[in-house]
Amino acid sequence: MKKQFLNANIIAKDNKKKQVFFFTQNWVEIDKSDFHFNMKKIKEHVAKDTKVMIVMKANAYGHGGIILAKEAQKAGVYCIAVSSIEEGIQLRESGIKNNVLILGNIYPFENLNVALVHSLIPTVSTMTEISVLEHLSTKLNKKINFHLQIDTGMGRIGAMPEVSYSILRKIAQSTRINMEGMYTHFSVADTDPIFTQSQFEIFSKIIKFARANLKLKFVAHAANSATLFKNTSFHLDMVRVGLSIYGLTPFKYIDRFLKLKPVLSWKTKISFLNRVPSGFCVSYGRTFVTNKASVIATIPVGYADGYNRLLSNRCNVLVHGKRCPVIGKITMDMTMIDVTNVKGVTLGDEVVLIGSQGKEQIKVDELAKIQNTINYEITCTISPRIPRIIV
Repeated sequence: MKKQFLNANIIAKDNKKKQVFFFTQNWVEIDKSDFHFNMKKIKEHVAKDTKVMIVMKANAYGHGGIILAKEAQKAGVYCIAVSSIEEGIQLRESGIKNNVLILGNIYPFENLNVALVHSLIPTVSTMTEISVLEHLSTKLNKKINFHLQIDTGMGRIGAMPEVSYSILRKIAQSTRINMEGMYTHFSVADTDPIFTQSQFEIFSKIIKFARANLKLKFVAHAANSATLFKNTSFHLDMVRVGLSIYGLTPFKYIDRFLKLKPVLSWKTKISFLNRVPSGFCVSYGRTFVTNKASVIATIPVGYADGYNRLLSNRCNVLVHGKRCPVIGKITMDMTMIDVTNVKGVTLGDEVVLIGSQGKEQIKVDELAKIQNTINYEITCTISPRIPRIIV
């Protein structure tokens, strides 16, 4: 029996294309042209001298961190941000030469040495971390770059504003460490402009103190995807672009500001077809019963792939450009769909979970609304076991 498989070109470490085969009929497509389109639009939206940092934590929001980091490097971005040392090391081992900032705090503090050995830029928030960096500077015999995070209202990590002044004084007195950047993070940029403005004003006051009083030179950054479009005064020296670079919307009506393109599509193929009578039960719990003779297709996608059980009996997929309902409970590795109304449906037909087919489209936001969550949780939870391919 002939095995069916897909093949795709990916970029190997030597920057030469090699053919890679996989046998699963469940894959994610990453459109690099749409990624570069979004990058171009974002660069046009900010001032010419404003730097761009692309946030690629959590496997680039589920899109494939290494794949897109290489595209970001081609686009000449100033910096790539990740959440952990492990993510940073993966980029370095894949040949990424860009500045790489670790957004998460590093603990135990001894692990700062690991970050520095791999030329990763740590985020620090305390006097203790500053002291550790000074010690490591002496040990490694080199000046160490870092970013200082200020907590202006996120309540996650960062130096409290009243403490930041003494930390900045210590930084200014040191000759062994260099505060390359200072930043804060907005907690309600998409919903509360008043609180966001208050966060920005607190941060601006600290920036002014560091530059005017202590003569420190650094890159200040605060704007995430939401404030990138809503308030250009928040851009400062650099913007941090996360979900918008992937064509995901940070708030409703973003098209009024900028038209972006979704970078990710999620596809599979029909692996089994069954003609069943009226009154036939589908999947665990018998939550779906046919009310007429039907054609049921099984696709090799389940909640272990990140296709959430909350979508059971509530969402659609695309087959032959038509919406087909998901029926019954989504299982670990398989999902059933009703293709009764699709003419000519056959084994191996392509099924779109996220993306376009014909004139129809399943948006990430559609699935997020059903699950009562945010759009980028949907992409972040697509399992790493699913191949990501560049198209």
